[in-house]
Amino acid sequence: MSQRECDLKAYLTVGWLTLLAVIAPATCIIAQTPKAPAPRDAGEVKAVLAKASKGEQQGHLNIVLLADVKDHGENEHDYPLWQKRWALLLGGRGSGSAEMQVNLFGRAAGDLNEVGAGAGDVNVTSAWQWPSDEQFKTADLIVAYCYLKWSPERLKQVEGYLSRGGGFVVIHPASWTQPGPSAEVARLLGVGGYKLYRHGDVEMKIADAKQPICLGLPATIGFLDETYFPPTPQVDIEVAATSVEKEDPNGSKITPQAMFWTHKYGKGRVFGCVLGHYMWTFDDPYFRILVLRGMAWAAGDSPYRFDSVVLRGARVSDGRK
Repeated sequence: MSQRECDLKAYLTVGWLTLLAVIAPATCIIAQTPKAPAPRDAGEVKAVLAKASKGEQQGHLNIVLLADVKDHGENEHDYPLWQKRWALLLGGRGSGSAEMQVNLFGRAAGDLNEVGAGAGDVNVTSAWQWPSDEQFKTADLIVAYCYLKWSPERLKQVEGYLSRGGGFVVIHPASWTQPGPSAEVARLLGVGGYKLYRHGDVEMKIADAKQPICLGLPATIGFLDETYFPPTPQVDIEVAATSVEKEDPNGSKITPQAMFWTHKYGKGRVFGCVLGHYMWTFDDPYFRILVLRGMAWAAGDSPYRFDSVVLRGARVSDGRK
């Protein structure tokens, strides 16, 4: 369990942040995992996907999925499970994944032959805690879903990787900078940490409907997940979607906060995603659209390259659950 979850202030939210308790350093009070939200309507998701151009993919992609030890409760922060199942989703059976499903929440959903096909012309490898030197040399895209422990050496590695055109994606805890907020991380990734977090309903609004990553998505999308805010520090980023948050638990001011963003450094591209606390979020087709398009964009490819795998094992209301 992460130190962040066992902080002196634990927040249980129903709507906005609410101070729950002051707890001893060795004890952590965690709210019971809520019930998963209802599946999306499959027809509506297909209509969104139909609005996107198929695009011309740029060729073979080497993708590294970066994970670490699971550090939260049931259906939360399961980095190893994500790593194995998204290796199958993207790389198919050729990825070496022995998983029999790609959805991260609940029973297997979707046709196994279909989900095992992968995205096509993609090589997926795994990294534990940090990519190897060889992976930094050969990767077109590194996707991190775990806390990243930054150091001067790691900053230098990522700077060199981005400078020569690599793609980097940070999902949920990977954007919560450790050991603390960092201007150097913000310079590379666009965001260098946060001050606050809350669990609960998220009313996410698309910031720019014309942005290719957001093409066709509803103007407002509801999630049940965890938000981080405000970005501390932050450099120039292009915000793709926001959530209105209460910056001060004791105040009344609410402001839109970046939930998805893009950033460029050197020849490289970075895509950031705040959501991803609960494992059911990874099976949400709208979440997948944003993250998979962000991944393809960061890799320098058509943003719609992975649209074909969005509905594989997704939580939709046409029988796939």
